[in-house]
Amino acid sequence: MKRNIFSILIFSVTLLLIGCSSSKANLPLHGFYQSDAVNGYHIQISFNKADNSFVEYIDNREVNKGMYEILKKDNTYKLSSDRQSFEISLKEDNSFDLTINQLNNGKPINMKYISDEPSSFGTKFDDIEGYKKLLD
Repeated sequence: MKRNIFSILIFSVTLLLIGCSSSKANLPLHGFYQSDAVNGYHIQISFNKADNSFVEYIDNREVNKGMYEILKKDNTYKLSSDRQSFEISLKEDNSFDLTINQLNNGKPINMKYISDEPSSFGTKFDDIEGYKKLLD
């Protein structure tokens, strides 16, 4: 009897350890992320997992777009475009930090997961070039 209880206990602990170790698996980068206001601006990034593309917005204005790929490190992705290339690491809450020197003096900007679906903004603005310069 004691042997059966001990075997069940060992089996349960093993299952628990296996379950905990798999929680660090790669989180899928997809959907829509947005920051809180940073010096009067909101940053948004939309990720489309169908073609591994992304579009970056500042105050609903498209300022950057390109492709992303998962790196061998856990939950780390490389975003590449004509304007810039950078890496992000998803946290356990599916958020990540982004640095835009012109907006926040090199301090990280927390991008919060908003939606499973990628989003876009159809409004046309005549001041987009000024917003794109914020990425320089």
